[in-house]
Amino acid sequence: MEMLLIDEQGTVIQGFIPPGRIKKYLPEMKRGSVYKLSNFYGLKNKPMYRVADHIATVSFTWNSEMSVLLDIPISFDEDRFRFHSYEDFKANCDLKGDLYDVVGLMKLVDGHTLIERPTLDEVKIATTRHIMVHVQSHEGPVIKLYLWDQAATDFCKKFKSYENTPTVLLVTAVNTKRLGGTLALTSMSPTRVFMDYDVQPTIDYFTWLGSNPEIAKQIACTECHSKANKGANSLICTNTRCGKVNTAGVAQYRAKISVYDSSEQAFFVLLGDAGHELTGRHASELVSSYFEANENKGPDHEVPVPEALISTIGQTHKFYVKVTDHNFSGNTRAITVTKILPLDTPPPT
Repeated sequence: MEMLLIDEQGTVIQGFIPPGRIKKYLPEMKRGSVYKLSNFYGLKNKPMYRVADHIATVSFTWNSEMSVLLDIPISFDEDRFRFHSYEDFKANCDLKGDLYDVVGLMKLVDGHTLIERPTLDEVKIATTRHIMVHVQSHEGPVIKLYLWDQAATDFCKKFKSYENTPTVLLVTAVNTKRLGGTLALTSMSPTRVFMDYDVQPTIDYFTWLGSNPEIAKQIACTECHSKANKGANSLICTNTRCGKVNTAGVAQYRAKISVYDSSEQAFFVLLGDAGHELTGRHASELVSSYFEANENKGPDHEVPVPEALISTIGQTHKFYVKVTDHNFSGNTRAITVTKILPLDTPPPT
């Protein structure tokens, strides 16, 4: 059993109880309580996956004694976090060294934006044993954060427990790795999850967000997914049947592609979910990833064609299309794709 111990000087030391002695000491222990510990010995702190800077680890022995201290005049820190910059994460990538903590704004949760509260697929998460969250700190780009096993379960429970959609996330003891050539953070066994107003760092982050509001980069109405134009003080939906004035924005697909079969060529237009079905990526994720790699670009910068779409060139798919008289009488003659089906899907009867 491993733990973090904080002494009266604020020094954080890793603690360790061997398996055979856990039953003896665990019933007496309560997180956040103050104890006096006698008869212990020090071990050299392990170099891999460290959670504390101190060179030693406090190890319990057969005759270690713990006694609860009440009415302590000394003020002890209840928590101690180790936050580092994006550059530190890059420098420690794949080294299996220190495990740091990260706090930031959740941009995507399991591929969904937080404009509308996403419904987490707990069955899928239990099967895959993980959930991916895109997190952006105030000092760096958006980073992919993979929460595994217990951390994924804790995230789901905490996320669902909030009446309002939580937006700030703090995760402890994360490991830095490169997955698919991209820097990512992964949870470890000691990882703990905090949100919104759970602890002081998340409260401080809310304060920072209030004084540094982000400029919206989204371009479509969340109500009907039609294009949204910038108004004087808000985004305005262009769909006359919707007409939502103070709409929030969310990125959506609108891509014109050239397709052909064995004899004919045509232009298809991908809208909304059809783009996600083709690329496997949400439009909001592609936009966030682009600005993550191009931090110096302004909010009005036009995003180029993403690699996720370029990589579909040469692929074969079964398209479900919507055909009207307009497709044969207009100048564009583009056909709208409503769904993309697996190649082995039987034809409709």
